[in-house]
Amino acid sequence: MMLHVNATPLNATVISEMLPTHTRDALDIVVLDVVGSTNDFVRERFAAGGSRGMVVFAEQQTAGRGRRGKTWHSPAGANIYCSVGWQCQGALASLSGLSLAVGAILAESVAAHLGIQLQLKWPNDLFYQERKLGGVLVELLGEQDGGHNAVIGFGLNVSMGRDDNGMIGRPWTDLATASGSEVDRNRLAATILGRLVLGLTEINRSGMPKWLEAWRHRDMLLGRAVVVDGTPPVSGIAAGIDDSGALLLHTETGHRTVAGGEVSVLQIGDAV
Repeated sequence: MMLHVNATPLNATVISEMLPTHTRDALDIVVLDVVGSTNDFVRERFAAGGSRGMVVFAEQQTAGRGRRGKTWHSPAGANIYCSVGWQCQGALASLSGLSLAVGAILAESVAAHLGIQLQLKWPNDLFYQERKLGGVLVELLGEQDGGHNAVIGFGLNVSMGRDDNGMIGRPWTDLATASGSEVDRNRLAATILGRLVLGLTEINRSGMPKWLEAWRHRDMLLGRAVVVDGTPPVSGIAAGIDDSGALLLHTETGHRTVAGGEVSVLQIGDAV
């Protein structure tokens, strides 16, 4: 049964005060009541010449989106919608697995905060018991000062209502349901931010191997028959990811590596 919780509003000051001092000093946290898209908001600040370290939460998005322009249903006051402006070090090719690394960081943050073990669906979705719970959208912008400006966006279902069923075309769940209790969004946001900043700092220093390995431990596609859209579509058995974050497939004609696309799996959960 889906629990519907009237969540306490997000509060930038409350979130900031729960962060370690060195993390708090590196971030500029903003909470907006309504925004088109948190990613768009941060990207516009980059275009204006700033926003490294900017963190934008929104209570509601009117034009939230996922990968490939898909709409992200964003009801008011129920979930976490967040984007972080960050400068990533290294060559562009080395950042190809960034969305997977962020997904792994989010999953570990949820496990640390709530004890809930999430699965990760390539390339950027978070699942719990075969139902979608969140997603990541990373947008790499232009090169600057030897690095690449990035907008790191994510959404997590926290306390959705059953009246949202008709707006979402796939099985879904939320953290309140998974944990069986109310989830304090401000505390969760602080846990995620602290771990995200630490993880992104480690990635700038040491690359992504640690987080891609963490992703592999939560790979919900491994060993399952999948189809990746494209012209033509590619079907096979999912065999994990390579060191760049690309999907590995065992197909009838041999091994394939897929760098992008939407993956379909037979019967991921039942319709609600």
